[in-house]
Amino acid sequence: MITVSDRIIDALGGTTAVSRKAEAPLSTVHSWRRNGIPASRLAHLKLIALHEGTAIDWETGERVDHDDSDTVAVVAASPNSSQPIIGQVLA
Repeated sequence: MITVSDRIIDALGGTTAVSRKAEAPLSTVHSWRRNGIPASRLAHLKLIALHEGTAIDWETGERVDHDDSDTVAVVAASPNSSQPIIGQVLA
């Protein structure tokens, strides 16, 4: 059975790519497929997707293709700074 976690990981390029991007051991990303992605790591993956311009429906895990007219600005606090991170996501 394909899970939301599987779809998110696949949308970001697969297990090896997510391991590299998230600086997490390959075995850890494999465990996310089995056990689900922890909330703190999911937040990290959302920032990675935002940085890469990868649009994902976080409810289903499906990658979403869209044009720029469907985006809105979002602001997230950087964990090591009081400066915001600004990017684009689906409206």
